[in-house]
Amino acid sequence: MCNPSIIEKVRKRISRRNLLKVGATSAAGILASGCKSIPKSKPNEITPESISFNQVVDLTHTLHPEFPAWFTPGVERKFGTKTFLPPAIVEVERVMKFEEIKINLNKISYWEHVGTHMDAPSHFSEGSTVDKIRAEDLVLPLAVIDIKAKAERDPLALVTLEDIKNWEAKNGPIPQRACLAMNSGWANHVKTPKFKSLNSEGKHQQPAFHIDAIEFIKEERNVVSIAVDTFSFDNLHSPENDVHYSWLGDERWGIEIINNLDEVPVVGATIVVGQPKIQGGSGGPNRVIALI
Repeated sequence: MCNPSIIEKVRKRISRRNLLKVGATSAAGILASGCKSIPKSKPNEITPESISFNQVVDLTHTLHPEFPAWFTPGVERKFGTKTFLPPAIVEVERVMKFEEIKINLNKISYWEHVGTHMDAPSHFSEGSTVDKIRAEDLVLPLAVIDIKAKAERDPLALVTLEDIKNWEAKNGPIPQRACLAMNSGWANHVKTPKFKSLNSEGKHQQPAFHIDAIEFIKEERNVVSIAVDTFSFDNLHSPENDVHYSWLGDERWGIEIINNLDEVPVVGATIVVGQPKIQGGSGGPNRVIALI
């Protein structure tokens, strides 16, 4: 049996505010353990005591049928010798209607790489599919590199190795096991033609990562994921998708079309990626939040 005074101390620690932080289930678990010895946490293990935040920021765009996508639905595109006919961005079919039977039930279909979404390693390699990514790898320290100024001047601006070194000179090394995000300001243009910034040949122009920066964080830093507020990790400076092949091919993953990076600090937040665990998936829309 646990000493009653210890149980009372635990109860006082779990205020209503803390319940919101750690979740009712975790809090209940702490109280339930009052009659047992509480084991020490393992190194790097996330415990209720180690979770503390005051703000939740939604980093996700709302997905809808008119959301901008890399392809135009219904318009054929060619990949090498293969012709591709993109389906609708997202379709919501009402199977059961509340006004008829007091139940709402929808059938939802979408193609994987639309909206705020994950690129799993298998998207550009023979690596892991979304269901194989460990849950603990979906909760990471968030580091944000702001390139809005140069992106405003050049839609093909890149996060360079120099940008990373300048960031570290101000903020210290990129946190261990981080998600490194590019904030180019492009999320603010998602409802305008500038989000695609088509050139005279109809090709997208958007900020992205430079391959040298990617190789550096692969080899010299412990970065688990990257994120961009644009369509892609690559742009016309790497037409062969160098970043995708290098990053995803190294059994890493990333997020494209992330939102609201202006609302999080450059370092200190935690990113949580709610990725559906679909067998064999190469990615897919997800709900991404930041805890500050």
